Amino acid sequence: MLDELLNTNDPNQKWSTEEMLRVLGIRIWTSHSFKYHEAPAHLSLQELFDLVISDDDDSRPGYLVSPMLDRRTVGIKGFWKAVAALNAADFQSNIKEIWRLKHEKMLRSLRVVGSERYKWSKPLNRAGWFYSCQRSEAEKMKREQANSALPSPRVT
Repeated sequence: MLDELLNTNDPNQKWSTEEMLRVLGIRIWTSHSFKYHEAPAHLSLQELFDLVISDDDDSRPGYLVSPMLDRRTVGIKGFWKAVAALNAADFQSNIKEIWRLKHEKMLRSLRVVGSERYKWSKPLNRAGWFYSCQRSEAEKMKREQANSALPSPRVT
């Protein structure tokens, strides 16, 4: 499934939420949050990108909105791990561009906040960024090895 996910040109193609999070290497608590707490069974890459970094702006300048933080058991570490996993993924150029624009928005922000339930905020600092970057390359290699033998369920 990883190859199909990385080689798709359609950011709106639906995938099994659980499988997509697993093959991208999104941390276990985050994937359980999506699996057991009001998550759609199928999700597109565009929807996943919007959950991690929203296009919406907070009323306070310098704040990044992440609807992902409204999910139970997803905290700042889950946010950073999701950002790292999406940075490490080698998507097709048009999908990579969508993520790059969202990522640049994050780099211009000072703090991250949930969209609805939780209005607490956390700083977007270098420590978090380095934490996510250290994981990226090593986890990408592990993920590719683990996913090479898995069947590829796909929803159209």
